[in-house]
Amino acid sequence: MFHRVLEAAALAEGACEVVTIERKRWLVVWPTGGEPKAFRALCPHDESSLVEATFDGREMTCPHHRWRFDGTTGACVSGQKCAPVKQYDLKIEDGAIFVDVPEKVKKRLREG
Repeated sequence: MFHRVLEAAALAEGACEVVTIERKRWLVVWPTGGEPKAFRALCPHDESSLVEATFDGREMTCPHHRWRFDGTTGACVSGQKCAPVKQYDLKIEDGAIFVDVPEKVKKRLREG
């Protein structure tokens, strides 16, 4: 199910915005030269929050251990190898950004 999270005009190329869906946080990033992406704001290394992560237009940097993740795929590009940051489908319609959170994920969020 897609959730309206942000006005498209609020996200600039090269920027990152933190949004909330189901009381949990997501990062909506727009990599320089790419398309906007949505990621769960949890580091795959230890599930620490990425809400305070920095984004330089290409990579998200975890504030806890400084590992970096690709802003187009979520893949770990520095630090020990780990799973990518979980990416979710995103669409832009009628001037707004929507992020898809499947029902099975929503159920896990409510339980956790």
